[in-house]
Amino acid sequence: MIKTVFLDMDGVMVDFLGGLHRALGVPYQYDQYPYEKGKWNMLTDIKGFEDIPATFEQCNDCCTTNFWANLEWMPDGHDIMRLVTSTFKPEQIYLLTTPMPNPGSYTGKVLWVQKHLPEFSKRLIVTSAPKNLFARPDTLLVDDKDENVEEFVKAGGDAILVPRLWNELHGWADETYQVVKNSLGNFKC
Repeated sequence: MIKTVFLDMDGVMVDFLGGLHRALGVPYQYDQYPYEKGKWNMLTDIKGFEDIPATFEQCNDCCTTNFWANLEWMPDGHDIMRLVTSTFKPEQIYLLTTPMPNPGSYTGKVLWVQKHLPEFSKRLIVTSAPKNLFARPDTLLVDDKDENVEEFVKAGGDAILVPRLWNELHGWADETYQVVKNSLGNFKC
């Protein structure tokens, strides 16, 4: 029986990649994903002016407080949030998110939650620690990163990989809602 759900923000509910492209001045649309599908580290593929790859430092420099606070929802982010909150009680759900090294990441993520999900303001965990440290037999992680899901399960928790074009479930990315809904059906609160 699941007692605690950890719900990732970036790539699950929040459009980090779209925001990063806008901040770098690089065209991007999720439904016309320009990168190799199933490849997680798309940051190395972002090409800026004169087709020169963006560096991690350039990406990190963009990740200011305002950047995070003003990110948009993923196209199906509201739907995923509704699925999780209709399956589990609010007091069981925590937002678990990893910041970029830029110190503005922490404050910006808090501001985003206060603006869009104020009821979760006291249920937000922003940490650079590996997510698998939160794994127990009665926990569930909902995340879009293959490695986070694999490590969480290895550490004794349960997990759902949200299909996205950048993970191993990229073939199901156009059916994310149904996949998440079916997966949540396997867990009881």
